[in-house]
Amino acid sequence: MTKVNVGVCGLGRIGVKHCRCLAQDREHYALTALCDLDGARVAAMQAELGGRGYDDLDAFLADPGTELVILATRSLDHARHAGQALAAGKTVLLEKPIGVTAEDYRILQQLVRRYPGRLFFGHNHRFEPAFENARAFVAQGLIGNLHVIKLRKHHAFMRRNDWQMRLDCGGGQLSVWGPHLLDQGLQLLGAPVREVQSHLRRILTPGDADDHVHITLVGANDRIAIIEISNAAALPEAYCTLYGDRGALSYGQDQKTIRLKFLDPRFRWPEAAAEAGTPALTQGMAADRELPWIEETRTVEPATSLWDQVEIEMARHLYNALRRNLPFPVSSADALEVVRITEIVKQQNPRFPWIG
Repeated sequence: MTKVNVGVCGLGRIGVKHCRCLAQDREHYALTALCDLDGARVAAMQAELGGRGYDDLDAFLADPGTELVILATRSLDHARHAGQALAAGKTVLLEKPIGVTAEDYRILQQLVRRYPGRLFFGHNHRFEPAFENARAFVAQGLIGNLHVIKLRKHHAFMRRNDWQMRLDCGGGQLSVWGPHLLDQGLQLLGAPVREVQSHLRRILTPGDADDHVHITLVGANDRIAIIEISNAAALPEAYCTLYGDRGALSYGQDQKTIRLKFLDPRFRWPEAAAEAGTPALTQGMAADRELPWIEETRTVEPATSLWDQVEIEMARHLYNALRRNLPFPVSSADALEVVRITEIVKQQNPRFPWIG
């Protein structure tokens, strides 16, 4: 099968990460074009990886040798730039946040309808090894039916002071880490969202954006997902904790190992009833005093860099979608639902002067 000729626009931290990952996958991709307003960044990437260089988006999109463009520009430009790239005949992978405003949400809905199969969304933390391992354990039924999901991205007192903490630049943790955890939470929820509750605060950042996010999603199946993102967590909690009706699992912020505690699969609850009478003082409160628990700690596989693996997996799935006609795991509906929930959260937190 032929390689995918790809260009990357926006050579910041994430754009450079995309460039290096794709340049290493020479079997499937050819990095043909680079674009950034800062010509020095373009020159530096050209010297490292090659490719044609541009400091103008229109010229970049007019490059006939580029099939796929990855847009890693400023957040407020994402939806507009996606429209320009699609109109220029390109296939697009759009970096998150895919949309920051209600108008972005409307534009993206139109683009998905107008250009079917050509707009992909870069919610790459769907492919975190620990998250995929945890989903596999749930699918195996080890912890039973999920009833509570807790996802937390805790930074131990980080006073981030770049544009990502300015609302006039589309910043704030709701836009920075929010799309990743919302996407993960929605996948685990496994049902349409019935209710959204949220509370956002600004605690440490010198900017005016949110740096502490708390969101609760209630599914139509009564499953609950609790999402917390904080720059002010001196004692970080586990990144993920899942409670089921036969056990639980948890893994930390480093995402290296998963701790499981679950009932022996052979165990079945004996018949029991709640009595109305007064129990004897010597009687315990539980019908079952001894339970056949199994406790394990499993190493996350593959045991590699989380940051590298999410890039590798996204590139693999994208190639399969473009060349093998396989479905991309992050559907348009999945990605647009993240934006819809984000807009609800903004409406619930009017103290912040949101853009758009």
